[in-house]
Amino acid sequence: MITTFGEIMLRISPKDVGERILQATDFEIRPGGSESNLAIALANLGIKSSVVTTLPDNPLGEKVLRQLSLEGVNTHFIKRSGNRMGMYWTENGTGPRNSFVIYDREHSTFSVANYADFDWEVIMEQTKWFHFSGISPAVSVGITQLLQKLVSIISCPYSVDLNYRNKLWNWTNKDPVKIKEVMTGLCSKATLLAGNESDFQNIFGYTASSNNEDQKYTSIAKQCFSNFTQLKFIAISNRVAHSANHNDWSGYLFVKGDKQFCYRGLTYKLGNIQDRVGTGDSFSAGIIYGLLHQHEMTWQQIIDFAVTLGALNHTTKGDASNFSKEEVVNAMKSKGSGRILR
Repeated sequence: MITTFGEIMLRISPKDVGERILQATDFEIRPGGSESNLAIALANLGIKSSVVTTLPDNPLGEKVLRQLSLEGVNTHFIKRSGNRMGMYWTENGTGPRNSFVIYDREHSTFSVANYADFDWEVIMEQTKWFHFSGISPAVSVGITQLLQKLVSIISCPYSVDLNYRNKLWNWTNKDPVKIKEVMTGLCSKATLLAGNESDFQNIFGYTASSNNEDQKYTSIAKQCFSNFTQLKFIAISNRVAHSANHNDWSGYLFVKGDKQFCYRGLTYKLGNIQDRVGTGDSFSAGIIYGLLHQHEMTWQQIIDFAVTLGALNHTTKGDASNFSKEEVVNAMKSKGSGRILR
């Protein structure tokens, strides 16, 4: 079973495409959160997945719990307590207008959770792969301490999606030295690190001056491998935004000790993007899916699969991917042509 740990919130967005929060009177409310997005994506790909988190003991928590169950995610280890659900407001951009997020998650039920709230011995006995993101330690010092203790005892492979969020990390006063220290410790025994170029730069300070994308991302990966000796894989998503609705989307997989080392995925020219929130989570889910099926997939197939899953998630509303393995494979075969399947 794949186990993820992180906060699940309610996402509130204007219902009509292109409408601003200031204008809107009708809003959609959907559950969302990086780690739960990944668990849902894997469940839809046929992988047993579980979420560890806390949800308030009220109808809002029940709403999220029921949605996870509908998606096929194991909710057995979710604790119900308190009454404060984290929320975030999202305004999707269009054309030259940027998308943005407003967080409302301070003092949430999740932010005050501690290590003793969960039966980690039982959880880890059932866990084949563990996953969390850089969003979780940014939420509070208590969650950081929980993860620090967990990482110190974990024995299974684990992955970290760096997910740097400039609007969070308030408990560190957004101190880059402190953030780097925290994340370096939490990633010290990781099997896989994932993120985009800016995540690696903002958290660890890894930069590359080359204008050649392959050389630039390879340099970042080499810096990362040299500092994290137990690391085996690095996945970096690559987005070129021409506007809010039109992006070029691809990604890289770097394999430590492999002769080729650098594998670049398919490139999708995405037009009329419906929603890009959560697409990085789908990319990470695709990588993990591939790593769990190494005996069936080549490194190139793994990165192509991950990029394609992320590309598909741009075509739907909501954070989480609801695509099956067959749908991803069909999209890979057609290279995103969108032809009718009869």
